[in-house]
This record gives sequence, structure tokens and C-alpha cells, in this order.
Amino acid sequence: MHDVIAKDGSVTDDNALRGDDSEYREVNLSRMILSLWTRRYFILRCALAGMLLVYGMSWLITPKYDAEVELMPPTPKQTGLSLLIPTRNAGDQYLGEVNSRTVTDDVIAHQHLADYFHTTRPSALRRALRGMVKIEVDKNQFVTVRVRAKEPDTALRIANEFPAALYRLNDAITLSEAEHQLRYFEAPLEDEKNQLAQAEDALRAAEQQTGMVQPETQVRLGVSAIADLKQQLATREELLAGLETGRTSENPQVVTLQSQIASLETQIARLQAQTGGTAAAANAAKLPALAMEVARRERDVKFHEALFEILSKQYENAKVDEAYSPPVELVDRAVLPDEKSWPPRKLFALGGLLLGALAGALIVELQRIKLRSRIRTFLAGSAGASTVGR
Repeated sequence: MHDVIAKDGSVTDDNALRGDDSEYREVNLSRMILSLWTRRYFILRCALAGMLLVYGMSWLITPKYDAEVELMPPTPKQTGLSLLIPTRNAGDQYLGEVNSRTVTDDVIAHQHLADYFHTTRPSALRRALRGMVKIEVDKNQFVTVRVRAKEPDTALRIANEFPAALYRLNDAITLSEAEHQLRYFEAPLEDEKNQLAQAEDALRAAEQQTGMVQPETQVRLGVSAIADLKQQLATREELLAGLETGRTSENPQVVTLQSQIASLETQIARLQAQTGGTAAAANAAKLPALAMEVARRERDVKFHEALFEILSKQYENAKVDEAYSPPVELVDRAVLPDEKSWPPRKLFALGGLLLGALAGALIVELQRIKLRSRIRTFLAGSAGASTVGR
């Protein structure tokens, strides 16, 4: 126990000066509730004052307006092996494109936002625009672009500029891919065109050298034609032999048969020459080599024709892709906002009401525990203790 010497010279017990704090170290909930209920009208006045104060301050805040654009990502085309490969989420990919620096700079340039934000630094312009824009992807993978500005028409113009900038970005990407494909297929296509021309020339030379255009068909038809012509020749020779026994060589029928026989012999000789000689000789000696040479040249021509057709289709598809730009599918275009979105004055008023009530309850509780007198007593005790210590 310590005695405290007051300024007038009297000695006072330290505990008596500070008072017994045991009742304040325990929270008496019922007493606190009773105190709050007793001062309920004071708390209500504080709540109303807080509500009016915050609501009045909300009118000093500059109102802002929201304009929204909703986009639907295009469905990627999948063919062949791409069906087995997992693809990226279309909504997240579209979100990345809308959030890209290219789209941001495009919107700034086309809407002349440097004059609006009163700066020419690209980094500052991007920060200012991104502070106005909020881009989200919902559960349906739709991309929503929300622009908040002080002027309704400004929010409308910037919001509607995002789909246009996205279209220009997709157009540039598609054009770049198409140009790459054109350069990729152009050289092989030209080379294959030359190889096809060389293969056709080689086939033509082989056909001219062998006299065979379609070896198997030609031999089959040639042998059949030779046999038919020989049968016709034998028939006419028999008729001629019968006529020669009773008529002279100047007889018209004899002359006609002799002419027909000579024509048939000429045709037989020509067919035999085309098939490599007589049918038996051609099949046994010359025909296999001649047929193999022509067939090899035909196979080369067919191979280069098929490859040239494939490359031509790919090249034409690249040309089509170069001229085609994927559309930006708009679900909802931005419209002129007719109601402000900020500040929410009703929420501000409700928050002011709650804060005022909380402040009033805190004041009542501090008055209940006599905090001011306790502070004065504590300070006086501290001062007295320091005097005794000296």
C-alpha cells in the first residue's frame, strides 16, 4: 500500500484515490442493455442524424452511369484429331482478348480518350480506362463488359466500342493466320505443279515411244480386234476363191473383195504393230516391259495429280480465310443508361443509420461506465505516484 501526498499536503490512500475497478472489469450485460434501453431515444436521434448526414454527403458525390455489352464467344470448329484434344474455355479466352492491351489501345484511339482523360501517356490512359471498365464471364460463358462514366453518352460510346475493337483484333489475327498459310502452301503448290507437268511429259514420251496408251486395255482390245479382222479376212478370202473359179480378175465383185482383203490386212498389220508385233510375240516378249513403263509413268502422274489437288484445296481455303473475318456475336448491345448506378444513396442512408445508432450506443455505454471521471482519477493517481517517487 502506498500513500499519495496531494497538492494541499494531505495524505490519501492510493486505492481510495483510484477506486475499486473490480466492477468495471466484468461486463454486466443486463446492466448494459438496460442502460441502452433507457437512452433509446438518444440512440435513435444519433441514428437519424447519421442517416441524414451520410445521405446528404451522398448528394455531393458525382453520379455515374453504367452501360453494358454482353458478348457470346464463337464456337471453335473442331475436325479430325482436334476432336480428341481438350480445348481451352471459350469464355476465358474471349475474356483475355477483351482485356488485352491491343483492345484497350484500340478503344482509346477510336474514342479519343486522351482528350477525355487530359493526358497523353499511354500507361495513364490504360489505367484510367481500366478503372472505368469491369469485364466478367458468367456461368453461361457470356462475356459482359460494363463501363461506368460520369456522362451516360460516354459510357454508351465506350461500351459499344469494345465489340468493334474486338472485331478488328479478330480480323487482324485471322488475316495474319491466312497470310501465313498462303506463304506455307504457295511454294509447295508451285513445286508440285512443275512436278506434275514433268510427269505428264514423261508419260506422253513413254506412250509415243511404245505406242501404247492403256497397255492392258489396249492389248486386250487389240488381240480381240485382230482375231475379228482375221476372221473377216478368212471369210472374204473364201469368197474370193469361189469367185475366181468362174470369173475373171476384172469382175467387179472380185475387185471389191480384193480391195476389202487388202484393207483388212493393213488393219491387222497396224494393230499388230501397236501391240508389239503379233499377239503371241507381244505377250511373250515386248508387252510386259512396255506395259510396265507406261504404268509407272501413269502412276507418277496420278500421284502428283492427287497431291496437287490437295495443295490446291488448302491454298483456296487459305484465300477464303483471308477474306473472311469471324463475327463478334452480340447478345446485348449497350443502350443509353437512364438511371445512375453510383452512388447508391439508399444504401448510404442505411449505412449512415447503422453507424449513427452504433455511435449513440457507444456514447451511452461510455457515459455509463463514467469513463471521463475514471480517466481524471487515473491521471491524478499517476501524477501523485510520480510525486511520491521523487
